[in-house]
Amino acid sequence: MGVILSLNILILEASTSSAKAMIYNSLSGPVKTRTIPYDESCSDVVSQDADQVFEYILKVGRELICDNPIDCISISCTWHNLLVVDQNLIPKTRAFTWAYTGAYAEAEELRRDTDWAIRHYHSTGGMVHAMYPLFKLIHLKKSGLQILPGDMIIDQGSYIFSKLTGDVAQSISNASGTGLLNIHTLDWDQNALEITETQKSNLPKLVDHTYTQPLLAQYAQLLGVREDIPVLSAHPDGALNQVGSGALKNGIMTLSVGTSGALRVAYDRPYMSDVPSLWCYFAPGKWLVGAATSGSTNCLEWFAGRVMANAYSLRQLDEMITRDDHDLPIFLPFLFGERSPGWDDKRLGGFKELKNTHTVGDLYGSILEGVLFNLFQCYEVLIKENAIPKAIKVSGGIVRSPVWLQMLADIFQKEMKVSDNEQASLLGAAGLGMLAMGEISHLEEFDNGQEFIIAPHPENREKYQRRYQRYLEFYHQNN
Repeated sequence: MGVILSLNILILEASTSSAKAMIYNSLSGPVKTRTIPYDESCSDVVSQDADQVFEYILKVGRELICDNPIDCISISCTWHNLLVVDQNLIPKTRAFTWAYTGAYAEAEELRRDTDWAIRHYHSTGGMVHAMYPLFKLIHLKKSGLQILPGDMIIDQGSYIFSKLTGDVAQSISNASGTGLLNIHTLDWDQNALEITETQKSNLPKLVDHTYTQPLLAQYAQLLGVREDIPVLSAHPDGALNQVGSGALKNGIMTLSVGTSGALRVAYDRPYMSDVPSLWCYFAPGKWLVGAATSGSTNCLEWFAGRVMANAYSLRQLDEMITRDDHDLPIFLPFLFGERSPGWDDKRLGGFKELKNTHTVGDLYGSILEGVLFNLFQCYEVLIKENAIPKAIKVSGGIVRSPVWLQMLADIFQKEMKVSDNEQASLLGAAGLGMLAMGEISHLEEFDNGQEFIIAPHPENREKYQRRYQRYLEFYHQNN
């Protein structure tokens, strides 16, 4: 009987708040995972120092590898990131994340032209909103940024790929979240180029989800791996989440609750709502239709860090949540503006109906609830446009909190399928690696591991329906 060979894939992820790495074995699954949070000089949520993030990525990869042989590297990053580099790949700007809303005035001005905004949506699948790189680019140019011949308009993930390989390229999937890509032709959109006064030569070449280039010798030495192993182009964690959750088939919705939140459904073709509300981006081999929120675990970290000065861990705060049914304050999770469903980049967050009798646990519980109410708003929009999903698969930081998971199931009054590995985007990057290396023929073949079910408590339905209506009242007042 012959020896069954397996591959070790190194996944490197530059998220909004941390650098992550996983070694994934093509036969046995995840081997080990490591996360290193960025310090504030590297990332303040709204922007990142591209070189520091790259150093973090090298560090977390090097620490994880040790003596494990690596056959392939796959890169995960975030959608809606904008970075400008010169012809020598030296950053001219910080990398601006989805949370950066400095371009709100430019987006607001263009939104006034309703016809243009609708045409833009149906061409690119994206809203007229400050988070998109298109509007960030307009804003930066108005603020004095000059795009010279040879400069490249890319993103943090593509920067990591370009540094590791010397090849400046951007995956179609990543580009589909910029507002600059035509979602139908999967090429740069001419109208978007005109409105930003951008030359196509200042944009990277577009590549598909199996595109690889060999690792440069200097980084092979730094990481402690063989020279010339293939490196896959960077892909956004939102698209990889769909792969890693085993949700590329019709009728499956993913719900990720990490630094931000998102709900996504896979389609075989581009799909846009009649009235711009749901975005449409390109995932490997599919189109994703969905809604995303700006406030999620970043709201928890704001409360635990800035408000409570790290006096309690998130786990301790979970334990402090009040169990009885007295009225908690209502929390609007718009500390970083709003994406879905209202796409109001200037919307503000905060507590409503706050009393002097409320405790730390009350405030924290209302934050967990408010984040989920915003996601439930998005869910209601999605199911109006699409059929109710056959299954909802959950991933992200919420997986570490049994209290929050149960609250999610109770608010939605739906069973939630939860992976035994919270890092669905890392698993999705492993799936891409296996496809590129010929280990699987289709991404739908990727095994995302074991899942467990969180069932809703019917007795909590009325309580959350009542509180959700109060949330909606304050939401509509706050615009």
